[in-house]
Amino acid sequence: MHPMNKPGEKFEKLAEILATLRGPNGCPWDKEQTYKDINPYLLEESHEVVEAIDNNDFESLKEELGDLLVHILFHCQLAKEENKFTAVDVINSACEKLIRRHPHVFGGDKAKTTQEVLVNWEKIKQQENKDKRKSILDGLPKTIPALLKAFRLGEKSSRVGFDWEDQKGIWNKVKEEMEELEQALATKNSEQIEQEYGDLLLTLANLARFLKLDPETSLRKACDRFTKRFQWIEETSKQQNQTLQNLTAAQWDELWNKAKTKTQKKS
Repeated sequence: MHPMNKPGEKFEKLAEILATLRGPNGCPWDKEQTYKDINPYLLEESHEVVEAIDNNDFESLKEELGDLLVHILFHCQLAKEENKFTAVDVINSACEKLIRRHPHVFGGDKAKTTQEVLVNWEKIKQQENKDKRKSILDGLPKTIPALLKAFRLGEKSSRVGFDWEDQKGIWNKVKEEMEELEQALATKNSEQIEQEYGDLLLTLANLARFLKLDPETSLRKACDRFTKRFQWIEETSKQQNQTLQNLTAAQWDELWNKAKTKTQKKS
């Protein structure tokens, strides 16, 4: 392998570029940035990585992963300047954690199934954080999307045995929550309605685990389909000199059904 094709040397070069940008003769903008200043960009780059994956666009994925790596190393550079830690410390921590949490690969433990791996993983995490976390549900970021949080809470609790036995069990729970929401609607009690609606969403997020789906991705794709269909209606109405506000319920239904057909291949 050519020396410049080795990941380690490329990584070092990228770290050096960021150090130069932050240096005395570097970029005025880069030198002004703090952890909090670049934090929103880190989140934005993460979303762009997800979008590239959703679109199965590997050229974009390559670029977006590079942008994400830049932000990770930017944080490392800030920490190095403050003598908190370095990129090497971050890598060492990741290596140690991966080895420690895979004793069935790097040690003498055995785990033949994915479920066994996840159960052991949770036990190891609990041991690692026994002085920091009192609950197995601790550790989820406060800023994580609520739908994803519901999914992850179900994952975590299932690893210690708190779960439905099968897909039929949770499907019955979905129907039960729908009935409870319907009952709450009859009471016209807004607090109770909100509670039952939330319970239904939580259960649907857990249903995704049994269907082997990511609820966040599923909802995002549904939003994309809705957007394409609605925009098709907007464009069609414009071509027909129709105003959206003047469409009847029957016209909306007709256009929506046509939009589903017209945009199906693009969805």
